[in-house]
Amino acid sequence: MYAVSELPLKEIQFIFDRLKIPEPLTTFISGPGGINLTTVEGILNTDMFTIFAPLVTIGFAIFFGYSSTKKEEEKRTLEIVLSSEISRSSFLIQKIASLIVKVFLISISLFLAILISAYFFSLTISIENIASVCFQLFLISTTFGLLTISVGTLHFESTYTYSLPATIAIISYIIYAIEPFLKSLGVIKYASLFYYYKGGDPLNNGLHSWHWVIFSIIICVTIFLSLYFWDKKDLDS
Repeated sequence: MYAVSELPLKEIQFIFDRLKIPEPLTTFISGPGGINLTTVEGILNTDMFTIFAPLVTIGFAIFFGYSSTKKEEEKRTLEIVLSSEISRSSFLIQKIASLIVKVFLISISLFLAILISAYFFSLTISIENIASVCFQLFLISTTFGLLTISVGTLHFESTYTYSLPATIAIISYIIYAIEPFLKSLGVIKYASLFYYYKGGDPLNNGLHSWHWVIFSIIICVTIFLSLYFWDKKDLDS
C-alpha cells in the first residue's frame, strides 16, 4: 500500500490507455472492470484479489478441509477422538465450524489490513467495496474448503481429497480467465466459481445482488452431504 501511495497513478493509467490493449486481455488480467490504475481499488483488482488473495485463502481452506477428515483418519487420531463422548456428527460439525471461522478470520484480517494501511498512507478507498470483495473471497474459499471436507467423507484415496477440489479450483479459474476471449461461449462463465467471486466486479460495484446466493446454496449442500456420508462411512476400513 505504501508503494501504491508513491505511484503516479494518473500518469501510469495514461500510458496504459495509449497502449490500446484489447478489452478481452484487460478483462483477463483484472476482471470485468478492466485495468484501472487511477484508484486503489483498480490496483488491488489486478493483483491482490485476482491471484494472491484467492491463492492463499483457497489453498488454506483446502488444506484445512483435508486435515479435518482424511488426515485425521491417516494419523489414527480420529479413533481416539471418537472413542470419547463426542459423536460423529458433532465432530464433523465442529470441524466445519472451525473451517468457516478460520477462513473468516483470514478475510477480515485482510480487510482490516487494507483499511489500516490506506489510512496511514492517506489513500482514498471505498470501505463498502473492499468489504464486498473480502466477503466474496470468504465465500469462495469456504466453498472449496467444505468441498474438500465433503470429498474426505467419501471412500476416496487420500490424494483425491485435496487434489480433486484443487483441480476444480484451477479449472474454474481457467474458465473465468479465458471466457473474455470466447464470447461465442459466454455461458461457460456460469460454470466457474470465480465468476461468482469476481464477475460482478465487487471492488468497483460493491456486493452483487445474487452471486453470493450461489455460494450459499453450494455451502449448504456440501455441509448436508458431508454429514450424510460421514454418518454412513465405515471408519474402520
